[in-house]
Amino acid sequence: MADNPLTLFCLVDGESLISAFPVEIKSSKTIGDLKDLIKAKNPETFIGVDAKDLALWRVSIPISDEDNDDLPVLLDKVLVKDKKRLGAATRLSRIFHEDLLDGTVHVIVQRPSR
Repeated sequence: MADNPLTLFCLVDGESLISAFPVEIKSSKTIGDLKDLIKAKNPETFIGVDAKDLALWRVSIPISDEDNDDLPVLLDKVLVKDKKRLGAATRLSRIFHEDLLDGTVHVIVQRPSR
């Protein structure tokens, strides 16, 4: 199994595209590992939230300098066919096996509902 490095651009549900952030991770790691890295990279955003309670969604949302990047991106507005919830035990290589598009949000991070 290849262990290629991935750079995934992530966005917290409800934030604008300008707030997208990269996470570097090996393709042999799991979605659960990605949750841990996202939480560690954004400690203030996820205060009081365990990494295991984050929901990650596979998306493909272009980021363009011409777009109005200040508008929030809401997961419930993304078409069902354009998003897929990711299970914690799934290896990243199974989800992100094709070349990742540059200038694209790959993952939306959803906080648990309270």
